[in-house]
Amino acid sequence: MQEKIEKLLNDSISEGSAVGMNCMVCKDGEEIYSGYFGLADRERGVPMQRGTIFRLFSLTKPITAAAAMILTDRGIISPEDKLTKYFPEYSSLKYESESGEILPCDRDMKIEHLLTMTSGLPYANNFNKSVCGAAQLFDRLNARQGTGNDMTTEEFTAQAAEIPLSFQPGERWDYGISADILGGIIERASGMRYSEFLEENIFKPLEMKDTGFYVPAEKRDRFSALYRWESGGFIRDDGNYLGLTDYTQLPAFESGGAGLCSTIEDYSKFAQMLTGRGEYGGVRIMSERAYEFMSAPKLSSEQNKLWDRLIGYNYGCLVRVMTEPEKAIIKSGEGEIGWDGWTGTYFCADPKQALTVLVFTQITGAGTTWQAEKIVQTVYDELVRKK
Repeated sequence: MQEKIEKLLNDSISEGSAVGMNCMVCKDGEEIYSGYFGLADRERGVPMQRGTIFRLFSLTKPITAAAAMILTDRGIISPEDKLTKYFPEYSSLKYESESGEILPCDRDMKIEHLLTMTSGLPYANNFNKSVCGAAQLFDRLNARQGTGNDMTTEEFTAQAAEIPLSFQPGERWDYGISADILGGIIERASGMRYSEFLEENIFKPLEMKDTGFYVPAEKRDRFSALYRWESGGFIRDDGNYLGLTDYTQLPAFESGGAGLCSTIEDYSKFAQMLTGRGEYGGVRIMSERAYEFMSAPKLSSEQNKLWDRLIGYNYGCLVRVMTEPEKAIIKSGEGEIGWDGWTGTYFCADPKQALTVLVFTQITGAGTTWQAEKIVQTVYDELVRKK
């Protein structure tokens, strides 16, 4: 297994299909492989290392789901709660019909709709009124950054109620800002700033010492650069996306959908907690009942509009859930859960096999890389299917 993984990743670096990559495999609660390849910062000549800090982007979402499960365990929130319980702004929701009309919703938005991405709250774009509404919210967020009057997580959550939904809550799955809104709900329900809640209830118990919404000055030398593919090669990408800042200080808007940074070692502890059905290293983060809820497939056949590359998967609480491995492009196993980030951060957690696989890189628009797909198949072939 090690030889195959290292050949694949060394070849990727030498052939120019990646700048740098990290990989980690854990089995039965033990790390069995770790490797790092290429450069964390090409322009400064900084090599990739075990402690390199990556922008997680959407790998933030499963952590937000876990935070919601913790509050559910404590009876503070429920998936059945209406958002109006926390933000009255959600009492007059509207949606965009197929004909382009803006109509009042005839149903409430609930926390379960945020957890399952069936809220109808989209990401920003410019092809209809709904996604333009999201774009306008991010424009307002960006315009206030650095002014001393930066938009907060709770302000973002309140103002998102003005967006005309892409559909009525619960109609179908569509990727959007649900996890960001859930971060605001968690903040208001817990009475704590979202970053503080995560630190106290997830990061500190799991000893995730390099995970947060910014990178302190003393760790900046470990912060990976970002690259994008352009004109046949990778160029440095210093842009900020999705309302995120330059990570040099704690932001006012703590994005529950994309804002965290972490190392592969730190994130492996979170992923192994999921592999352990809510427990890692003798520390229980959520109850088994909460884990079962988070990892259970939630979408009906009518709701399941996952992307083509996720054929074979259903969706739980901000994680994919493998239900039909025989159909899947990614050759893992039934019950495997996980997700990927826009910059090429990927993990899978398989409780049945006590197996966790992580592959991190730093490429905008990457999602699940072809290297991650091949590594997952290699790991399963060597450790599971050969038995």
